[in-house]
Amino acid sequence: MLTFRLFGFPVRIHWMFWVLCGFLGMPYLEQSGPVALGRFLLLTVVVLGSVLWHELGHAWARKRFGAAWSEIMLYGFGGLCSGPGLFTRWESVIIAAAGPGASLALGGVVLGIRMLSGLPNAWLDFAIGWLLWVNIGWAILNLLPILPLDGGHIAAGIAGPRRARGVAWLGVVFSAILIVLGLMMGELFAVVIFGMLAWGNWQTLRGGSVRGLGGI
Repeated sequence: MLTFRLFGFPVRIHWMFWVLCGFLGMPYLEQSGPVALGRFLLLTVVVLGSVLWHELGHAWARKRFGAAWSEIMLYGFGGLCSGPGLFTRWESVIIAAAGPGASLALGGVVLGIRMLSGLPNAWLDFAIGWLLWVNIGWAILNLLPILPLDGGHIAAGIAGPRRARGVAWLGVVFSAILIVLGLMMGELFAVVIFGMLAWGNWQTLRGGSVRGLGGI
């Protein structure tokens, strides 16, 4: 497992994160030649940097509200920011929203660059396209009210502990809807992801728990 520190925060990268990058880059890995390999490597850099930026948003917000330390881990489903800390409900909401907020802010900057640059070459076009998808597309998905996605943590913070079961049920219902949509569209990856999320929320209803901040 690769470990290092970034802006003072310990970071661990699980080998499953590279599997995720491989899955995303499979269309390029199936091709031959330096251009396909270069696109796969550029995609990996974009995903790595974007997920780290997202988790740093959580880590900086946690630090702002007095967390002693925060740890970032990248794994097969994206990233996770965890550590000790006691926060009010609204501090928890802000911490949960800080990751998607950081992603959307970066996506907005990239979108502005795209509009002003005129896309002078294919490599920049490729990089910007993936930056927009990871930082805007994934951020929007991450805001769905499904635990352990950030949107689920936001919903849990707004609802309060007395409505924890309601938030878990919300996660099951939203996941089920997205599973059906995935089946209709032939998106097997989405079916698997939201199937696992539905199962996790169902387990929570049966007495389990969901830890940390993170997700897609």
